[in-house]
Amino acid sequence: MRRLRDGATIALFLTPAFVGLGLFHFLPIFIALRGSLFDLNLLVPDRETFIGVEHYMTMLSDEEFRRSLLNTVVYTGTKLVIQLPLSFGLALLIETRLRGTTLLRSAIFAPTVTAVAIAAVIWGLMYQPQAGLINSILGAVGIEPQSFLTSKDQALPSIIALGIWQDTGLTVLILLGGLQGIPRDFYEAAQLDGASGWQAVRHLTLPLLRRTILFTVVLTTIFAFKVFAEVKIMTEGGPENSTLMTVYYIYKKAFVFLDLGYAFALAVVLMAILIAIALLQGRILRTRFEY
Repeated sequence: MRRLRDGATIALFLTPAFVGLGLFHFLPIFIALRGSLFDLNLLVPDRETFIGVEHYMTMLSDEEFRRSLLNTVVYTGTKLVIQLPLSFGLALLIETRLRGTTLLRSAIFAPTVTAVAIAAVIWGLMYQPQAGLINSILGAVGIEPQSFLTSKDQALPSIIALGIWQDTGLTVLILLGGLQGIPRDFYEAAQLDGASGWQAVRHLTLPLLRRTILFTVVLTTIFAFKVFAEVKIMTEGGPENSTLMTVYYIYKKAFVFLDLGYAFALAVVLMAILIAIALLQGRILRTRFEY
């Protein structure tokens, strides 16, 4: 009887979570899967025509979709290559608890709590070719003004810089939590064995931090694939589609061109790509170390 009562209590507490997951996660996925098989117009959602996998076939010859996917992969890969080592180094620095690290911690975490839209507007002003802060600094050291957001070669790196600036604080926070979870006894034993600081990081910290690193890599990848506000506010995908990202392309198809069925199909493919990448990352970074 007591076991039955405990089970009912657990079910009572879990029900809101399952209802939330069902309504806000699984139901939208089901709607997108179904909608991707129909020809839907946003202005007349009741008038739908079943077309099977036609949207998915169209995607194969959609150059804009391929360009948006390539830009998103470049954006994500660059963020992983730069942001993760940078975050790991900053987390190690904060963990040393030297004088000044409190100020450093505040400086790192402040961008994370800044709204993306506000950050995009501020960075857009800083990138202004004529009166922007960055060009003023470059001019002071004798470098010609740069076009940044109006150049097809510089626009994407400019948006990547904003993304790294804003998201580094979150990855530092996660890695710092992982570092603080490693028992200090391990480091004391390594020190007694004569291990240097670098050897301790390489042979102790990195292997034991692998699960945290995996979580950080997956989270960073998902956030990077969802990039939208920066592109909408700063470039709207231009110039010449050089900053066109997949989520922004889905938005354009749904709300600008009103092709809701095709937007659903794009969203389904994006979800499948993210699941495949997450599984691959989990396989590559899996570890047998436990502590």
